[in-house]
Amino acid sequence: MTRRLSPAVSRRRFLQVSGAGAAALALAACATPAPAAAPGDDAAMAPVEIDFAAWAGNTDIPAWEELERVFSEQNPDIVVTTAPSGTGADYYTGLQTSIAGGAPPDVASFQGWEWQPYADAGQLAPLDTYIQESGLSGPYPDGVQSIEDSTRRDGKRYLMPLQVGVMLMLYARQPFDDAGLDYPTDDWTFDEFLSMAEQVTNLDGDNRMYGFQPSGIWPRDIHWIRSTGKQEFDQLVDPTTASFDQPEIIEIVQLLTQDLQYKMGISPTPADMSGGTNTIETGNAAMKYEGAWFLPNLNSPELRDAGAEVPFDVVMMPQYLDEDRPHRGWSEGVAVLNTDSVDAAWEYTAFMGGEEGQKIYSTLTGRLPNTEDLIHSFWIPTIEERFGVSNGAAFVEAFKRSEVDVIGGVSRGQMWNEVVRPVGWDPLLNNSATAAEVLPEVTKGVQADTMGPGSWTGAESACPAGAGPCTSRTC
Repeated sequence: MTRRLSPAVSRRRFLQVSGAGAAALALAACATPAPAAAPGDDAAMAPVEIDFAAWAGNTDIPAWEELERVFSEQNPDIVVTTAPSGTGADYYTGLQTSIAGGAPPDVASFQGWEWQPYADAGQLAPLDTYIQESGLSGPYPDGVQSIEDSTRRDGKRYLMPLQVGVMLMLYARQPFDDAGLDYPTDDWTFDEFLSMAEQVTNLDGDNRMYGFQPSGIWPRDIHWIRSTGKQEFDQLVDPTTASFDQPEIIEIVQLLTQDLQYKMGISPTPADMSGGTNTIETGNAAMKYEGAWFLPNLNSPELRDAGAEVPFDVVMMPQYLDEDRPHRGWSEGVAVLNTDSVDAAWEYTAFMGGEEGQKIYSTLTGRLPNTEDLIHSFWIPTIEERFGVSNGAAFVEAFKRSEVDVIGGVSRGQMWNEVVRPVGWDPLLNNSATAAEVLPEVTKGVQADTMGPGSWTGAESACPAGAGPCTSRTC
């Protein structure tokens, strides 16, 4: 539990009290005055308590603990209780359960493509007035569409970014040194990527080396899909038509999810990686598509002290068919829920999203802070010192080319869990069907199950009050 400031009376509470207070004023004028609360009265000094449902990544948990500790020291009248509660689908299932049970948190972690159904259901508090009054506008620069798309909906701002999300290619230095190859550079091409992956692959002996560790999930393979110049939807915000079965998408998905592993042998299969083996962290893969949150897993001060580091660097993703070289990009952070403690929840949210909180969060997690000024002045020097990254500027350049995955009233996670994974990626990864066979079915499934009538728009109206956003066509 973290202690927090007890803020002034919230707007909602003021309105509740003032409604009853108007009728009570006449009586109060005739009544005997009650004694004033004495200084130090416990009731008068009781702190405001807020709950924070937090993403429970391995590098995030220490950051939440430190943020709570520092905020509590500065704000003894607000008590923060942080509850790390899983990642991915497990996290959102827990959040939905707490909302449906009538016990929503006051602040919650959200990825930039997952909070929209909650806003559509009226469960999040718009932050526009708070942002304007506090002057905390740095995380929302003008003209950056991926930030606009992942923080604003229907003209209202809901997400406080705690990081800029963008993913690049991480490469371990040793495999390239062993193969006598130059390291990849920001101007490399897709053909050069494949050639390097083949040349560093060495499966002889007990200590295998694979050229590339695959992602194995559509959300991360989105980058490769977009690099062809095609996209899976007619539009990336509130799409109405799915089209996974375009020839260019079929070709790149076939290569990334199956051929690299089962035909070319330059990527490990799911069986090869079972139990956490044959990965870049174990020293058995040369390259991996990852984000800044992964940096502490390879070459942190703690790993160096233990002699377990993997020296590495980063580079922009290779140029493929789209000359604009789009990279996936988004904002990720926290939102304030519509509870009775919105004002206090904002105070903690603003601390996490402000400069002091950002330096804490970024230092401990490796993640990019939420303003370009902090990225250049603080983050790039920090990751060079802590993680040995010399090309941190590649993250900035990649984000300038960023676009969101897909955003709307049905989340990307729902599409993945209900259709794309079971119909498409599962059979691809176990080598039981080809991309040409499954992606037309994925298109049909996404279109029918997540964009059909009563699902993409207006799905929440079918849900009972307080049930939380729909996670399928039944609540």
